[in-house]
Amino acid sequence: MNFLSPTSLFLFGLAIPIIALYILKLRRRREPVSTLMFWEQLFKERQTTSLFQRLKHLLSLLLQLLFLALLVLAIARPQFAFITKSARQLILIIDNSASMNAALKLDPDNPSSETRLDSTKEQALQLVQGLRFMDEMTVISNHKQPTIRTPFTSHQKTLREAIESIDPTDIRTDLKPAVDLAYTIAETKPNPEIVIMSDFHAVSEKTITLFQDTQSESQPSEEEQESVEKPKLHLIRIGEDNDNVGITQFRVRKSIVNVFDYETLLTVVNASDEEKKCSVELYFNDSLFDVRPYTLAPGEKKSEIFSNFAFEGGELKAVLDTTDALLSDNVAYATLPKRKQISVLLVTEENPFLEKVLSVDEELNLNVMNPSEYESSPKTAQVVIFDRYSPTNIGDGNFMFIYPPKSENTTEEDVQDTALTWDIGEALDTPIITDWERTHPILQHVHLENVLIGEAYQITPPSTAQILARSFESPVLFIDVAQNRKVVFVAINILQSDLPLRIAFPVIIANTIQWFQHDQGIQEYHLQTGEVLRYKFDSDYPTITETEQVEESPTGNSQQTLMITGPGDKSWEIPIENDEMLFDHTQQAGFYKVTDSDTTIISDADEQNTNEEETEEPKQLWAVNIASETESHIGITDEIEDMLTDSEVLIGSSFFRYPPWIYLILLAVGLTVVEWFLYQRRRIE
Repeated sequence: MNFLSPTSLFLFGLAIPIIALYILKLRRRREPVSTLMFWEQLFKERQTTSLFQRLKHLLSLLLQLLFLALLVLAIARPQFAFITKSARQLILIIDNSASMNAALKLDPDNPSSETRLDSTKEQALQLVQGLRFMDEMTVISNHKQPTIRTPFTSHQKTLREAIESIDPTDIRTDLKPAVDLAYTIAETKPNPEIVIMSDFHAVSEKTITLFQDTQSESQPSEEEQESVEKPKLHLIRIGEDNDNVGITQFRVRKSIVNVFDYETLLTVVNASDEEKKCSVELYFNDSLFDVRPYTLAPGEKKSEIFSNFAFEGGELKAVLDTTDALLSDNVAYATLPKRKQISVLLVTEENPFLEKVLSVDEELNLNVMNPSEYESSPKTAQVVIFDRYSPTNIGDGNFMFIYPPKSENTTEEDVQDTALTWDIGEALDTPIITDWERTHPILQHVHLENVLIGEAYQITPPSTAQILARSFESPVLFIDVAQNRKVVFVAINILQSDLPLRIAFPVIIANTIQWFQHDQGIQEYHLQTGEVLRYKFDSDYPTITETEQVEESPTGNSQQTLMITGPGDKSWEIPIENDEMLFDHTQQAGFYKVTDSDTTIISDADEQNTNEEETEEPKQLWAVNIASETESHIGITDEIEDMLTDSEVLIGSSFFRYPPWIYLILLAVGLTVVEWFLYQRRRIE
């Protein structure tokens, strides 16, 4: 035994004045009385009980000294070795993934009843209440990534606040990172115990093997105990097996056939042991436009593709019309982007094939000029195509050159000014395309075998160029990418070839325009819960002006910010760094809108009543979903059932729940009460 405050033992010196007060005799006064008859009788009675009085007086002294001893020992705070060795270090892991939002007991009349996470937090608080004074605990919340809520502490208020601060999420379950973290922490502690509170609906094989190795060990020998000390493992299951039906996939993409149409993939799974009949309601901007019935056998999964949407630029939502344990997977979200037209400027004398290909594409806003008009009044566009013409200056932008003429009077200085750094050589006699980059976005789904070419010339590309197609003699197609400029160069005269008569021709033109626009095929604004939202701005994004709202950084430099509004009208102000915004608070499924930091978003219904109020539509809209079939199966993993621990085993009471000085104080108070009844209490008869 040792003491935390050994200097307090000097208080035992107070026993000296206590003993002195008991030994000290009071001097008696003399008083004259009329007779001694009564006093002599009283004196005889006192003599018969004098021995008892002396013993009683001595016992009172011993009680007082014992009270002092208990009080001093309590102040010195004794510590016993057997109690210290039995101190536990509990590592509590609380699962707050999407499946923990399932109802603890399915109640059709009250779908929003107590959830598994609510029950988990209640049992965790009871576990904290049952901790002994020498026990310590750390709290870790986990979905697919662990978060340490509080380090090891025995302060119960801190532990309760850490547990109560754990919020529900819609992120999928992955216990392995938290388990690995717990075992790493346990290696640094003398008597660790890992407590995992979860529904254990999705546990990897490696984690199950680790659990089995930890729990199946028999009593180790002294040598094994010195070499490897494995922590105690307690698996506490929350919830029961419940029927559930969920939407596991809901994604929107542009149609491959029609660029002005969208395709939507919807997948519904029946994660129960009974046949389920339900329907899926489809909403666009909260307006119902379609209902699809489903009949699903036990464990069955059905997928359906929707197309031919007559609307654009808004929120698409699928709602499963059924009552089950997990409500969060009954709703899925998707975004329908606006159909944006691309401005294209074609500079040519006359090229009916090229004009026809560009004009039939409804996604393009085509403007045609001849070279003389362009030289007198140059115009800008997102994509500029020069057909058999080369300007004196191009600047920054997206440019496609088709068989530009060789300039005889161009000096080296002119070439540097115009950035036209290629060298046109001699004419080629009916070249044949021998090889092309089939994986490049411009030449995807393109076949160039046996293309007949009447006019072409040799070309020496710049050193920074990438050759996409070549003949035996020379490259016929290359690209050159600079910081703010993209160039596509075609070294053949398409009017003197059969390329415009092939399917490859419109495909190459469409692929080139999409490549210019950073749109490599189909673009989606869809994330899974827990993923980082990245918003990369184009180089033409407006810079900060004096009238824009900016935020002063600690260094005094102004910083542009954007506002993100998520589910439940939560909002975050996110800074923009290097033309990019990163946002990682996607714990809840729903829509996330990006707007300027000083913009107020109002609904369509409110917009009719606020015509005078200026509003701005979101810069971008993201749909965040659970999108996990595993989360819809909310039953327990079979291998875990035999390893579960009853939570009452950990919450059970212990005699040494409080430090020893508490018991010493209580014993001292008890002695005081006994002494008061024996010596200080007066009876009135």
